[in-house]
Amino acid sequence: MDAKQRFKHWLDDDQIDDATKQELRSLEGHDDEIHDRFFKVLEFGTGGMRGKIGAGSNRMNIYTIRLASQALATALKEAELAKRGVAIAHDSRRMSREFTEEAAKVLVGNGIPVYVFGEIAPTPLLSFAVRHWKTGAGIVITASHNPPEYNGFKCYQEDGVQMLPEQANRISQVMADLDLADVAVHADAKHSALWTTLGSETNEAYFSAIKTLLPPKKEHDLSLKVLYTPLHGTGAAYVPDVLARAGFEEVGTVPEQMVPDGEFPTVKSPNPEEAGAFELAFAQAGQGGYDLLLATDPDGDRVGSAVWHDGTYKLLNGNQVGILMSDYLLATLPKDRVENGVIIKTIVSTEMIGPIAAEHNVDVLDTLTGFKYIGDQMGRLECEGRPYILGFEESYGYLAGMFVRDKDAVMASLLLAQMAAYYKSEGRTLIDQLERLMEKHGFYLEALRSYSFNSSAEAEQAKQLIETLRTNTMTEIAGETIEYRRDYGRSVELHVPTGDETPITLPKEEVIQWETQSGQRITLRPSGTEPKMKLYIGARAATRSEAEAKRSALEAAFDDIVAQGLAAE
Repeated sequence: MDAKQRFKHWLDDDQIDDATKQELRSLEGHDDEIHDRFFKVLEFGTGGMRGKIGAGSNRMNIYTIRLASQALATALKEAELAKRGVAIAHDSRRMSREFTEEAAKVLVGNGIPVYVFGEIAPTPLLSFAVRHWKTGAGIVITASHNPPEYNGFKCYQEDGVQMLPEQANRISQVMADLDLADVAVHADAKHSALWTTLGSETNEAYFSAIKTLLPPKKEHDLSLKVLYTPLHGTGAAYVPDVLARAGFEEVGTVPEQMVPDGEFPTVKSPNPEEAGAFELAFAQAGQGGYDLLLATDPDGDRVGSAVWHDGTYKLLNGNQVGILMSDYLLATLPKDRVENGVIIKTIVSTEMIGPIAAEHNVDVLDTLTGFKYIGDQMGRLECEGRPYILGFEESYGYLAGMFVRDKDAVMASLLLAQMAAYYKSEGRTLIDQLERLMEKHGFYLEALRSYSFNSSAEAEQAKQLIETLRTNTMTEIAGETIEYRRDYGRSVELHVPTGDETPITLPKEEVIQWETQSGQRITLRPSGTEPKMKLYIGARAATRSEAEAKRSALEAAFDDIVAQGLAAE
């Protein structure tokens, strides 16, 4: 069915309400807009669904939500998990509550119990609720830090881990064969015996679990001054509370951004990875009014931070926070929670964690990008009886403790405050500690670059470039001799000098990584859905200036490779 056929099908479908049909009729004559809304059905992938809100098969609306919910219901019945029910949470975005209730109506219509948060809730709390209530699955209605016109539908497995490819593929297959007439919608689900509203009991259990992570207060300077902003999202009711419970009394908030608002009116982007998200916090903090600034994204799973140091606020990136958290936990946790333990990171996150972990006889485990893979490995460690210490990714996601299985900005905010208080008691900042670690273990500096392609011809040339890099063995880059090339799409590690190949045991993903003899790393990730690719560079050297020079040289060299690839006939 092409776009025009789908458009007509929606106009003729008795399942579609009049208001939606009116919106669609207003599009008549606007062929480009009709094509964009109907050229495909919004896909259910490993991240669930995400898209712009609006009428159409390629949009987030109550009908695409119903189809995804029906597919999930069918998959749960097949797996004999339906009786355990589904926990559902939502953030502050446009339509989030409406989409939550639509999903619940479909599940109840299929005879499946639902455990629905009555108020907006952070994504990690949903992961916790799945495990706490022992449900068969979970749903979060969120689009993380995307622009206001987006929303999404994320699914979680019975262990609280975001759905892995095998389960997600099954839902996608079921959804592809569904029509709206196949969907069972309960007319009055809220008054059904299958509907349970979640509230304070779940929240208190979550806070109690976080409390188990707290080290002795005597080692921390709780006079630390913290300024927090949830960027109009779900963290407002959770981060200040968890900090207060831990004994921090000097916690301020950014009033304009404490109000949940899916329009995110005070920021260009509600993304704590970007310095602009801290603009109001910087203004309120003034000249050193606070030791630590924290910002969480709308669904409360990522946190950014800035530290007052040498007369200015300095932002920490995700790799730096991962290093600091790992070192802090290894230094402060009881010996039985460290011995034979494991830190988990993604293949594009900093390698500096290696020498820090080695100093404490702790292993580091690499996973593919996506916190679902970290969550999955946590379950494996639990089965093996090995302590899990920390999971982190360069994109500002962190998790300590076993009670949640997705990145958790509430817990991470507390951990950041604890670290800052710990080093303040010694007269140092987090920046001081980071510098101390680099002087001890070497300077590891990372960079992220994105290459976007402006035409279908460029996108096709980019595909050819990736295939060339995959098949033609590159032996040198920026004066560095390449030791390994790892092709995660084909599950093969090539030792370049000898030509020997070793299987890669991780799941397949379209990623290529090169490692030089001196330990520099370059990782290329082409997007599966957009005409772009990301390049992750990890440089290391004995001094900061050497590491900066290596990083710059690697960036310039790969820029040339891409430019030449796009110019090729």
